[in-house]
Amino acid sequence: MAMTSVVYFLKGQLTVINGLVALLLLAFILYRYKKIRWAKFLIAVSVLLFLLCSTSYLPEYFANKLEKKYPPFSIEHAAFDTSKVLIHVLGSGYTLDERLPATAQLGLPALGRLAEGIRIHRGIKNSEIICSGNSMFAEETQAQVTKKAAIILGVAADELETLNTPGTTQEEAEALSTSFDTSSKLIVVTDAIHMPRAMKVFTAAGFKPIAAPTNYKVHEGPKRFEIKWWPAVSNISLMNYVIHEWLGNVKASML
Repeated sequence: MAMTSVVYFLKGQLTVINGLVALLLLAFILYRYKKIRWAKFLIAVSVLLFLLCSTSYLPEYFANKLEKKYPPFSIEHAAFDTSKVLIHVLGSGYTLDERLPATAQLGLPALGRLAEGIRIHRGIKNSEIICSGNSMFAEETQAQVTKKAAIILGVAADELETLNTPGTTQEEAEALSTSFDTSSKLIVVTDAIHMPRAMKVFTAAGFKPIAAPTNYKVHEGPKRFEIKWWPAVSNISLMNYVIHEWLGNVKASML
């Protein structure tokens, strides 16, 4: 339990910038106490860490390793009988703004997940889309907004279900196992980088999930000219995603 709490804390706090600040602060303290050699060593480590995480090579390498664990879902190669298939579109953020249609209230990751869920739903007969996600402000939940967006995009209301209480991936799996039989055929739709953790969580909840990754952060094929060695905030952000998923996978392994 204590280890789980530590991992949960680190998930929220351990980022590249926080790590750099901690190292530089420790270097400053060592310098003040005349530990000059150790202070210089930590400064050198900080510079190296910054260069590794702010250029694209290392973040893209690790992100690609996570994203390649499960291939894209192929409707053509999927074989299902006549029993119901659940397509669980995991929540990923929204802004409740009544001026906007539901499709514009969803964040881009959530919209990408929903688009993938609808693609699969249209290719599999007798399937149902499960929308999940709570609200922090006791207002319309993300699940409800996602359902509205799916209806705007052409999905029939009776082919949609909502789970309005979950706030994390583990809570989504637990809520689904409470509402549906764990022997149900289940397709999980989430970001490719998040998929390894999601599969562990839903397996621990008793399901035999099928992965449907989307929202890839690393793309292959023809690319425009890029100065890959030049530092960029986007690379640090990608490395933060990787660290978050590493820690999430550790926590999921403890379930």
